[in-house]
Amino acid sequence: MNLQKYFEVRGKGTVPVILSCPHGGFLRPKTIPDKLKGVMIADKNKYLISKRIIQVLEEKFGIEIYYILSKIHRSKVDLNRPPRAFSAFNHNSDRAKEIHRIYHETIEFFYQECIDRFGKCLFLDLHGFTKPFKQYPDIIFGNVFGNTLKIHNNSHFWCFNEIVRELSLEFTLDDGLGISNFNLAYSGGYITHKFYKRTQCNAFQIEVAKDIRENVALTNNFVERITKAIKSCLEK
Repeated sequence: MNLQKYFEVRGKGTVPVILSCPHGGFLRPKTIPDKLKGVMIADKNKYLISKRIIQVLEEKFGIEIYYILSKIHRSKVDLNRPPRAFSAFNHNSDRAKEIHRIYHETIEFFYQECIDRFGKCLFLDLHGFTKPFKQYPDIIFGNVFGNTLKIHNNSHFWCFNEIVRELSLEFTLDDGLGISNFNLAYSGGYITHKFYKRTQCNAFQIEVAKDIRENVALTNNFVERITKAIKSCLEK
């Protein structure tokens, strides 16, 4: 399968950071049937925001991360669902099954590369959501209530702590470490759960509200804060 057709990938970073964007895709090929169940809406602008994060890290800080960004629309393949689920893809489609398999095999390869080369790994899974009411947080972290955060640095979670602190300067957020009225639905999806028992790896999903993704100024603030936090944690 031509990877470039369905994914945007860098397979060799200079730092132990992996960026995943599974729901920002836009391609709806007629050769792949729609799913029969599950969410059909993509995370608007998440693909472009992911590319912007990669660009700023490279051009401003000289940091090259591992990344895999899905180009396939969520109505065709949901990469944050287990392959056995009908909400993942139409099980009559071998192409959809293959896209799902390759995405997850690539993540596994990147993870092992980071562990072998650097002895640790930071895995960021970017997502989007729509706030049901105004008091909802702008950003919600999903880390299975702290269970996918395995790297400790002076009693703090390496890089997770920096990202939470930096984003809280601009936005309201839920850090996902304890059960709240907001994060039950965003405690961590299939991708995040794969890191539940992985040592030397901090893995979490970052759910970003639609308002931030659709407002250019807020998007720029988000990108500026998260890239600054990544730079900061890599310097430690």
